[in-house]
Amino acid sequence: MYDTEMKLNHQIIQFLEFQLQALLPSKEDRNRLNSSANSEQYIPAAMLSVLVQYLSGLKAISCLLNKGFVSQTRGIFQTLGDDYEDIIFLSLPSQDGLLTPLHQEYLRSAAGDDCRGCYSPVSRCELRNMIRQAKNINHNVFQLYPKKQALQVLRPQGAKPCSVDVAIELHRHFAYKAVLLTVLTAKVAGDMDVMRACLNYRAHLEMIDPNTADLINTPVYSQHAGDRSVPHYVAMR
Repeated sequence: MYDTEMKLNHQIIQFLEFQLQALLPSKEDRNRLNSSANSEQYIPAAMLSVLVQYLSGLKAISCLLNKGFVSQTRGIFQTLGDDYEDIIFLSLPSQDGLLTPLHQEYLRSAAGDDCRGCYSPVSRCELRNMIRQAKNINHNVFQLYPKKQALQVLRPQGAKPCSVDVAIELHRHFAYKAVLLTVLTAKVAGDMDVMRACLNYRAHLEMIDPNTADLINTPVYSQHAGDRSVPHYVAMR
C-alpha cells in the first residue's frame, strides 16, 4: 500500500530536485553573494537554501513512513511548516519592493558563520504578521494555517496508533506546496524557465489528480482525517 500511495509524492520530489539544480548558484555567484548578505541580492539564495531543506524534510518523512514510524513525522512536518513561512517571508521584498529590518536581520543570521543551523533568526510571530499584512501576494494560494491544530491528527491518542493514511495525505499536501514554493523561488531569482516548468507541472498534477487544486489551497489533514471508512493504522514506535 505504501508504494502505491506514495508514488506520486516521490515523483513530485524528483521533479523538484531536478528543477533545483537549475536554480543553484555557481561558486562565483556564491562568493559574490557572501559579500552582500545584507542586500536584496542574497534573498534568492536564502530562499533556495530553505527550499533545499524543505525537500530534505519531505524525503526524511518518506523514509520514516516506509518503516512505519508515523508519529515521529510530526516534528518534521512542523519544520516544513516553518520553512514554508520562511520562503514566503523572504519573497516579500520582491513582491512589495521593501527590504525591512526584519529581512535584514534574517539575512545577516542566515549568512553568518556563527549561526549555521540556526532555525528562526527572527520572531516567528512577527514573520507571520508581516506575511498576513502583505498586499502583493496571493493569500488564497500561499495560505498560513495553525500548524499545532493541523498536526493533532498525528498525535497518538492513548492506545490508538497514528493513521498512516493521514500522514501520507499530509505528505502529499506538503509536496504540492513545494511546487508552489519552487515557483515563488524561481520568480524571485528571475529564472523564468524553472518557473514555467513548475507551473506546467502543477497544471499536469491537476489533470492527473482531481484533488490537487483542493490540496494546494486547503489543508488536507482537517478535511480528510475522518473521511476514510476503513483507515489504515500502524503501530506507534
